[in-house]
Amino acid sequence: MRMVTTENQRYMGDWLVRMMNYPLPEETVCIGQEIDGVLAAVVGFCSFMPNACQMHIATVDEVNWMSKDLLWACFDYPFNVLGVKVILGQICASNEDALRLNRHLGFKVVAEIPDAHMDGDLVIMAMRSEDCRWLDINCPLRKLKEN
Repeated sequence: MRMVTTENQRYMGDWLVRMMNYPLPEETVCIGQEIDGVLAAVVGFCSFMPNACQMHIATVDEVNWMSKDLLWACFDYPFNVLGVKVILGQICASNEDALRLNRHLGFKVVAEIPDAHMDGDLVIMAMRSEDCRWLDINCPLRKLKEN
């Protein structure tokens, strides 16, 4: 059974940091995807500004972690709950899987900075609220919020 969760923020934040091998700010807010009671993915939000925030995604390899509920929740939170206009992602240029995932989600490359990532060049990707197709998907979690 799949379940989107915001419970145990500290645990999910620690899990996200371990999976990414990268520290995140204390104020990071996490949304998790559990499958049969086991955490399979965490999406973290941090670096909050009036019109933007950063998004970080970590998953367990070889697990089909993505669900409509998770996708909707991960874009509803920054765009509708926080009211930001733009979500930013920072990815190492050599991380082709992360770049592919972000492009699939609808992020666009807005900058590339040589040598800015600890493992090489840094790619900055962004998604604007008006370009987010995930807010309109039909899913049980969205219906629950609307009622």
